[in-house]
Amino acid sequence: MPIRQGEINRETQHILEVAGAEVPELRTSVAGETVWLVDYSDLAQAPDDIAEAEIAGIVDHHRLGDVMTVNPMEAWIWPVGCTNTVLFNMFKIEGHEITPQIAKLMMSAILSDTVGFASPTCTQKDKDAVAELAAIADVQDVDAFTKDLLIAKTNIEGLSAAELVEKDLKGYPFNGRDVVVGQVELATLEQVDGMIDALEADLEARCANDNLAFAAVMLTDITTAQTRLLYKGEWAEKLVKHEKDGMLMMENTLSRKKQGWPWLQTELA
Repeated sequence: MPIRQGEINRETQHILEVAGAEVPELRTSVAGETVWLVDYSDLAQAPDDIAEAEIAGIVDHHRLGDVMTVNPMEAWIWPVGCTNTVLFNMFKIEGHEITPQIAKLMMSAILSDTVGFASPTCTQKDKDAVAELAAIADVQDVDAFTKDLLIAKTNIEGLSAAELVEKDLKGYPFNGRDVVVGQVELATLEQVDGMIDALEADLEARCANDNLAFAAVMLTDITTAQTRLLYKGEWAEKLVKHEKDGMLMMENTLSRKKQGWPWLQTELA
């Protein structure tokens, strides 16, 4: 049974509506249950009581995190653009039926994660999966399908600074401390021009309230692959040298997983 750990965003709502799927049940506690971790393997991203659950397996496309288990588990971790590319191949290997609804959900996730195949994380396996899934889902025009998805992905109208930071926020253990890095994908950086102060204040508050050494959010223009990095915390001074005119801009940067976070690890070490 699929469950979610937080509130769904507008893009996810769009995907569920297009596929005609129900919103998964919200669960913040998994004590005493057997679970699979999907799209992460860092315990900081799991429910607080994950230590009281049995982790049966991981399906992911990120680097291996700090998960430790008492019993052996399955681990499907591939260097592809989206976890659903792994799931798609798991379904095929195990002989599970992929319904048109599941196909739409899977292809939407892949197109979202790879930003319509534009992300450097995208692989041929991702493209092949979407081609097969589109046939199952009877999606005739993948380009139009992708365009509608990316419009929903970059719609931030009416969202507060806190909601933007939470939109896609990941926690990482690093050098004995905790850090968080969020990402907001935009059609243009001008969408957040009037929110910079509020976003930085939110990052600062997270550091204070959650004892974080560093908190950042990547503001990414998906049309130009240009990212502005906002950051706060004890370790923030390590990045000041990269600022120009008071801003830290990252050119040709779309991916937090393959570009943003690896660069930050080098700079914060």
